[in-house]
Amino acid sequence: MTLWSRFCSWMQATLLRPRMENEMDAELRFHLEAFSDDLIRSGVPRQEAMRRARLEFGGFERAKEECREARGVTFLEMLFQDLRYGVRMMSRAPAFTVVAVIALALGIGANAAIFSVVNAVLLRPLAYKDSGRLVTILHKDSNPVAVANYIDWRDQSRSFVAMGAADFWSPNLTGTDSPEHVRGLKVTQSLFPMLGVEPLLGRLFLEGEDKDGSEREVILSYRLWQRHFSGDRNVLGKSILLDGNSYTVVGVMPKEFQFAPFWATHAELWVPNAFGNRVHNRGGNSLRIFARLNPGVTLAQARAEIATITARLDQQYPATNRNVVVTPLKENVVGSIEAPLFVLLGAVGFVLLITCANVAHMLLARASARHKEIAVRTALGAGRGRVIRQFLTENLLLGMLGGAAGLLLAVWGTHALVALSPANIPRVETVTIDARVALFLLGVTLLTSVGFGLVPALQSSSVNLSDTLKEGGRANSEGVRRNRLRSFLVASEFALALVLLIGAGLMIRSFFALQSVDPGFNPHNVLSMVVSVAGSKEADPARRAIFYNQLLDRVRSLPGVEAAGGINHLPLAGDIWGWPFVIEGRPKPRPGESPGAVYRMVTPGYFDAMRLPLLRGRDISANDNASAPGAVIINESAAREYWPGENPLGKHISFDDDKRNPPTWLTVIGVAKDAKQDDWAAKPFPEVYLGAFQNHDFLGDSGSEVASHLSYITLVVRAKGDPAALAPAIKDTVWAFDRNLAISEVLTMDGVVAEANAQPRFEMLLLSIFATVALVLAAVGIYGVMSYSVSRRTHEIGVRMSLGANRKDVLLLVVRHGMMLALGGLAAGIAGALVLSRLMTKLLYGVHPTDPITFAGVAAVLSLVALFACYLPARRAMRVDPMVALRYE
Repeated sequence: MTLWSRFCSWMQATLLRPRMENEMDAELRFHLEAFSDDLIRSGVPRQEAMRRARLEFGGFERAKEECREARGVTFLEMLFQDLRYGVRMMSRAPAFTVVAVIALALGIGANAAIFSVVNAVLLRPLAYKDSGRLVTILHKDSNPVAVANYIDWRDQSRSFVAMGAADFWSPNLTGTDSPEHVRGLKVTQSLFPMLGVEPLLGRLFLEGEDKDGSEREVILSYRLWQRHFSGDRNVLGKSILLDGNSYTVVGVMPKEFQFAPFWATHAELWVPNAFGNRVHNRGGNSLRIFARLNPGVTLAQARAEIATITARLDQQYPATNRNVVVTPLKENVVGSIEAPLFVLLGAVGFVLLITCANVAHMLLARASARHKEIAVRTALGAGRGRVIRQFLTENLLLGMLGGAAGLLLAVWGTHALVALSPANIPRVETVTIDARVALFLLGVTLLTSVGFGLVPALQSSSVNLSDTLKEGGRANSEGVRRNRLRSFLVASEFALALVLLIGAGLMIRSFFALQSVDPGFNPHNVLSMVVSVAGSKEADPARRAIFYNQLLDRVRSLPGVEAAGGINHLPLAGDIWGWPFVIEGRPKPRPGESPGAVYRMVTPGYFDAMRLPLLRGRDISANDNASAPGAVIINESAAREYWPGENPLGKHISFDDDKRNPPTWLTVIGVAKDAKQDDWAAKPFPEVYLGAFQNHDFLGDSGSEVASHLSYITLVVRAKGDPAALAPAIKDTVWAFDRNLAISEVLTMDGVVAEANAQPRFEMLLLSIFATVALVLAAVGIYGVMSYSVSRRTHEIGVRMSLGANRKDVLLLVVRHGMMLALGGLAAGIAGALVLSRLMTKLLYGVHPTDPITFAGVAAVLSLVALFACYLPARRAMRVDPMVALRYE
């Protein structure tokens, strides 16, 4: 019989039970009468024929029972009986039921909540057509690519259906009541069709619209369409001003669309990318390359082909095509978050195991109280399988209640995780309880129900009838195996709790090590904001320097302002640019081996506003303008790396390429303390600070590609009090010049530093919560086992005290038993933690994964908790009255 046929038979037997019974009666009577008629025709008297027929068929009820079993009715009847009995048993012990359901809800709900994040971030495919075939082609560590290299790779490769490129762009959206500095991308025409996503409104870019002179179309994101155009479906064909240039809206993307899924995750508009004179440029790396593999082409084949192409190009154009990596797009999206999420998923898995162990020995204790019931049922004919099924049904019912409560906890926990999660977790906004998470929760519930219930069911079904049914047999019915099982469960709980606590301890120590890191500057009482001049009258290169100087002067004059300056990109929050340079008097380096540094442009007052100390030399001053000799400040790392053992002051460097002769030399006028750049945990790279008012890219009159991307200044203002309170006054000061000036990214430096530590803080918080839950469950576990042991050994304790044992001996007896279990678990936990903690190496900073202080501290804390959990029942045992105890059984 197929599964479907069996199901139909069950349903028919359940819903049409009276009809089935009547049919069975009629059929059995027919066969009985037919057999008896045959006997009568052979000469047997009617009464004797009927008797023989009944003996042949063996009784109606037995035949009907066999028929019911064949159709599955008996199974359903017994299942419903077991469920009704299970409900009655749980209602008789409400405290047990509530405690077990809460424990299961914690374990199941926490697992479902973390899995919902893992599902959204790691398991769910990207929201593009056949996203598993999409790859990125970038320099090592996801570094961008030059335009000329992209064109060569696209034209020479055969492993890809299509290849496209994207450039970051952050224009000013003006011509509205509130100008806005928005994030966007310049993309090649081939990119969106390659993704396989259709617009909500309008169309994608057409062939040729990414050519010079034709790049005046724009596609809007759903968010920008709603925010600035109120969801107007007639927006197509309308013109908007971006950086003062008119663009025609040709499309609106769906609500769920996001591109790029890494690097520029907040892009809200897209325009065609016309390369212009960059088509021959192999030095200005700014493109991110995306491609789709051809059908039948593997990732390994594509990598081999790109390696061949880049090797050939690197011979032709030295040092321009090195370390090129083809990576699945999803790997770039997931980034470094994969390991932390799997560590958290493993942590909640441990919590669930501890929960199962806790509920298991609760069930063992409860089953001990039901020994006589099981013995009576066995004596009346119930088989061991029937008893086991009864217990498993009760456990399944308990697990389902825990699963239902866990689902509610998972929904709340998912919202909490999204609210607490750092901004760098990709696709966290898509986290929800979907079908896959629901199936996971159901699977965990079923496995948990079997996991915590199977062993107690097997143990409870194995009873000694003669001992159990004796009036005084309860004390002897416990058995060595059951006690060993409880001991094993408690030791396992402590081992798992120790591993979790060590993981949390390592994360806490790592986080405090990060908190003690010196950023190089003082972030307190500092406010920053980006002011963009693109599309305003202040964008005119002839006015830009005047505007920036006047703006800084007016901001410095505001009440409550201690110091103010400007920079192109804020440390830890802004972009980071790197650039090679040459050092005067040194041999010309070979291609690809030039010195390099992080490249920043600062105005006078920046170092004062950030309280970034100058260790040698002087600060950038107002005299360092476009007509003065070039000046530059370097950091400690640059001084150590490029002038070891020398005084770098007065040395000359140049950022000009080989085509400029003579180069423009910049004089090193100061050495600043190392400051954090884009990664709080990383050591600073060599860094240079150029005088902003000497840099023609910053002033907008260089005519270079860099100048087109640098139409803004990041104000850095040190306040005498709360820096956020200065924001309205500074905004009014900016808009007093021009209402078309866009202001964005209004941040306090304390907030920037907090965001830089958000991911380790998030990981530490969750691991600490899980470890605390594990600690409580382990303590409750050993307390419960020791309390139960004392209650079962009351008679023994009375005998010992009658024979001369004092209260101290009883205390030591109970505590020693409990601590042996705990110490056994601690030993196993330490061995496991020595192995598993190494998986956290990438998550730690300033602490070794086998840090002895953490291991010793956690073991000591857990031992004290175990000692306290053992002491409470031991104290109760000390107060046993020997006379009462001897009558206890």
